[in-house]
Amino acid sequence: MSLPHYLPPPAPRADQEQSFAFHRLMRRNHNYRWWRPLAFAGTGLGFFVASFIVVMLMIFVVAMLNPATWAADASGSPDSVLTEAELDMASPIDFSITMASLIIMIPAVYLAYLLLGSKPVGQLVSVAGRLRWRWFGLAIGASALLFAAYFALSFALSAAGIGEPTDAAPIKPPADPLFFALLVILLTPFQCAAEELVFRGALMQIIGSWLKHPLFAILLPVPLFTFGHLYDVYGLLDVTAFAIAAGYLAWRTGGLEAPMAMHIINNTFLFLLGAMGQIDLNATESGPMSLVFSVVFTALLTFVLVKLADKNNVARTAGPTPAAAQPPLLQPWPMAHPVYHQNQAHWAPPMDPSAPPASAPYSQDFPPANGHPPAPPVDSTPNAGDNHDR
Repeated sequence: MSLPHYLPPPAPRADQEQSFAFHRLMRRNHNYRWWRPLAFAGTGLGFFVASFIVVMLMIFVVAMLNPATWAADASGSPDSVLTEAELDMASPIDFSITMASLIIMIPAVYLAYLLLGSKPVGQLVSVAGRLRWRWFGLAIGASALLFAAYFALSFALSAAGIGEPTDAAPIKPPADPLFFALLVILLTPFQCAAEELVFRGALMQIIGSWLKHPLFAILLPVPLFTFGHLYDVYGLLDVTAFAIAAGYLAWRTGGLEAPMAMHIINNTFLFLLGAMGQIDLNATESGPMSLVFSVVFTALLTFVLVKLADKNNVARTAGPTPAAAQPPLLQPWPMAHPVYHQNQAHWAPPMDPSAPPASAPYSQDFPPANGHPPAPPVDSTPNAGDNHDR
């Protein structure tokens, strides 16, 4: 007897979602529960805090083992990075510490999503369940071209005296520009990817699992991202516009490739310009004219990336996860039907029809009928015990 053929999973009901946008991917799996996003957020935060403590302890040990930590300046006070009140982003050490404290968010969020998020884990990145490298490369190229044109125009307008007045304070470049530029190229992409995974990946999907409209998922993480930057009001408004554009791109293109590309190129260009001494890496003040230029450019770049995604048919949604057909917990043991011969008792073991009989208990004049051996012939003569002589 062959095993039964299990039917495919039933089609979703009319009141269930047939397609899932990027911010709704945690709802895609059939095992979704309302508490899973909360557990995911708490687990990710716990992983981040533990990783941050480990990294800070390692930095502390390295600093204490460094002889320069115990050096003293002319006033006799210790000159150590541990006693600095503010970070110097032009310093390779402070820059690396800042980048490392953000990069550790990648394993923290990934491990938490692996435990409590939807499957596959790549849904944290896109509706395709992975990083779409071709689309990511196109977004990187388009962002690099537009940012290069933007910064060239900004320097040209500044040289012509149009825009914000230049600050008279001298710009402090890094002591070793080439080494600093190498750190920028190596660390900045991971720093930007970490921020996108948290604010446009994890937070958007957590909020989207409860609130269906994309505006909630796009706008609610913006304050957390904005106030994580130490700028004046114009700089914070610029960061807010960037966060809204990045969230819109994540929803509109079905993944983090476009916002990551925009973020990586923006930060890499800024830090490289700082390495060359063209901008102040520690500046926290901006102006209304710079804000207007930046917001207009961000809107233009967002428009270009959306059109590029439409032209390349970049997927925006994913269908429901197909439910795997589960066999029943208990099922009969497969066995062949027993073959009985005529007049065989019900308690007798079944016969193997393929095995020849050891001896024929019947006359050869009675061939088997229908594949079963017939019953032995019945002796019609009177019983021999009744025919004794008297």
